Amino acid sequence: MRPVLTDEEVTEFRADVCRVAEVLFARHGVDGVTMRQIAAELDCSPTTAYRYFKNKEEILAAVRAAAFNRFCGVIEEATRSSLDPRKSARNVGQAYLNFALENPDAYRMMFDVSQAAVIGNVELTAALARARRSMLAYVAPMIDKGILRGETHALGQMMWASAHGLVMLRLSGVVADDAELRQLHERTMSALVRGTHQLASATPRTSASELISPVPARKAIRKAP
Repeated sequence: MRPVLTDEEVTEFRADVCRVAEVLFARHGVDGVTMRQIAAELDCSPTTAYRYFKNKEEILAAVRAAAFNRFCGVIEEATRSSLDPRKSARNVGQAYLNFALENPDAYRMMFDVSQAAVIGNVELTAALARARRSMLAYVAPMIDKGILRGETHALGQMMWASAHGLVMLRLSGVVADDAELRQLHERTMSALVRGTHQLASATPRTSASELISPVPARKAIRKAP
């Protein structure tokens, strides 16, 4: 008869599975990893692994959820780090870059588009929702103080997309080194802050594209004599 495991033992074993699977997924790709390989790394039988997860897809969802929750913990701590919204935002930016650079495999897996369709997992759904809240929480105080001008959700998404794009350029080697990444991030965020004020001050007939790339004035046409 199998011994009855405590909730703590179940949680601990699931965490071990996720830790091992994260490394294997990063090394071999999701399609290149089997439940048997994961079990072998844990020195247990595949049957044991199936007692905790229905299949590899469920493990993948748990790995992504765990990574998102670690990420959220870092971002939330940075958000609380200062009562000054501007300083808090800077700390969030640095925390974001630090997490991605220190955990590149986990970061890639979090945002792996090919696996983004994994749905129906309560744990992953909750982690994704937490990430969205975390990446908006530091934006609202900046709007309240007039540092940013605009709508919280839209600005939060823009700033998140910008940070993510720069990180992926670094992880893919397009951005040469970490110092360049940090410099680009600072310049990008400063440009976004300035842009929100320009857009808010624009006349109703002025479009965002005109602010970014003004259309040159037309040359006067001389009439033939």
